[in-house]
Order: sequence, then structure tokens, then C-alpha cells
Amino acid sequence: MGASDLSLAARRGAAFIALVAAVTLVVRFYLRLQEATSVLAALSYMAQYFTLLTNALTFALMVWIAFGGNVSGRFIRAIVISIVCVGLIYHTLLAHLVTLSGIELWADHGTHTFVPLLSGLWWLFLAPKPGVRAADLGLWVVWPLLYCAYILVRGSFSGFYPYPFLNVPEIGWQSLGINIVGLSLAFVVVGVILSTLGRLVGRRNA
Repeated sequence: MGASDLSLAARRGAAFIALVAAVTLVVRFYLRLQEATSVLAALSYMAQYFTLLTNALTFALMVWIAFGGNVSGRFIRAIVISIVCVGLIYHTLLAHLVTLSGIELWADHGTHTFVPLLSGLWWLFLAPKPGVRAADLGLWVVWPLLYCAYILVRGSFSGFYPYPFLNVPEIGWQSLGINIVGLSLAFVVVGVILSTLGRLVGRRNA
């Protein structure tokens, strides 16, 4: 079952999530532009963050679904796992590191709370729910692992690491390896939990 098989309610839900993600990303871009020297500098800065990249990926997926594009249920689930992990990791490990107010606070919650929560609920109640295969576990961690590799390469040139658990000059390679393994396991655990909840919701609605 792909996105083209989704109900009208599912496509409308996807459109709403895309709207929320778009508004949030535009606001985040506007706020960054106030501090950046150019549009390109603002975009480059934002492109360092897993949160913003995953929100952008979620936006693209939801737009595609809203317009009836065909996407495999397994790929949809992998993206939803990533955006849900954005919210969970932020609120458990990173939220205490920042103090925000006003529009910055709302924009922060947009990317870390609203889009992850809406995406998770949308998947549970409106999206296709394929069974879990061993290959799916690898699919769930492809995006975070690609991101880690990207940041390590970029950070080696810029010296900037957006997340403490990836700051290899400070934590060392051994701690980095442990953190990446832990991150991958977290994505797998969230994927299993989400898939289990989806199966339970499916049975309840059957």
C-alpha cells in the first residue's frame, strides 16, 4: 500500500502537517536571517541541524502525499520514525540547553514538538502500516547515520558540531562511536514501538 492508496482524510492530514512544517521552517529561516550575513549563510547554518533537515524531509514527504504521490509504506514509516525521534531526543537530551521566548519559542516547538507529534499521530491513525521485516531496521537508521557522516565531515572543516553528542574534538572517537550506536538503537526502539502501536490501533479500528 502506497500513498496513492491513502484516504482523503489522510491526504488532508498530510497537507496540514506540510503547512505546519512550512510555516515553522520559514519562521526559523527568518529568525536566522536576522543574524546571518546572507540568505546563503542562513540556509547553510540551518542545513547543519538534523532537526531542520528532518522537518524539511517531512515537509517534502507530506506535500508529495497530499498531492497523491506514490510512496511505499515502509519509506513513510522510516521518515515518521525520524521526525518522532527528533521530538523525543530534543525533549529528553537537549531542551534544557536552550532558553527561548516569544516567536523563537513557538518556532522551536514547531520543529521539535508540533511536527513530530502531528506526524506520529497521522501515521498511527491514517497511514499504511506494513509489517516489520529485518531489512526495515536498516532503513530506519539510514537517515540518521547519513546525517552523522555528513556532520563529521562538515565539522572537520568548519570546527562546528551542532550537537554535543557528535562533537568529536571534545568527546573523542570512542564516545562518538558509543553515541552513534546508541542513537541507532534509539531509532530502532522507537520504530518497533511505533510499529507495535500502529498494529494495535489497526486492530482496534478493524
